[in-house]
Amino acid sequence: MKTLFVIVLGSLINLDNVSAFQFLISRPSFVATILGYIAGYPLEGFLIGLLLELVILDFSPIGGTTIPNGTASAVVSVLLLGRINPYLCFIIGLFAGELYSYIEKYLRIFRNLFNRLVERQISSYDFNFGKLVILSMLCDFIVFAIYSYVVYFVFVSFSGFLNSNYLLNVSRVATLGILFVTLTSLYFKFKNQVRKNA
Repeated sequence: MKTLFVIVLGSLINLDNVSAFQFLISRPSFVATILGYIAGYPLEGFLIGLLLELVILDFSPIGGTTIPNGTASAVVSVLLLGRINPYLCFIIGLFAGELYSYIEKYLRIFRNLFNRLVERQISSYDFNFGKLVILSMLCDFIVFAIYSYVVYFVFVSFSGFLNSNYLLNVSRVATLGILFVTLTSLYFKFKNQVRKNA
């Protein structure tokens, strides 16, 4: 039941990403902390959210480029906490967010159909397009919820294999490597930006 609640809440928060509001509550640092608290892993959720935030800050969403979805990363990581080791949760969540960005690209194309329908309604002086907006957000919600559950189910099914000591050591080193590369990249971006502005 807690898993379902985390998926539903994560899907609602994901709407803040592109579809509605954009209050920045869909940032991985916030989402992972809140969902980690709900799932019973507040410290792990906070740390995973912090690491995901650092990694996703390294991407520049310029033009039509889609960056890894931080909400998908946070939801999948938090859902897997307690089932597999936390280092592997972070890595799987990171890849889940990257994979969801490709799905999101097609969702944006699909959402443009709703934009055309709204434009058609407005051009015929029909301003009752709230149902189309809600339907568009409902599609985003459903796709995100199904994706989160499928990724969670697949990795929980293999949790016996994923909990080996070997994978614990490998995922620990990989997480440290990802963190090192990300911090190094952010440092050089910051250094170059300061040099440009000086």
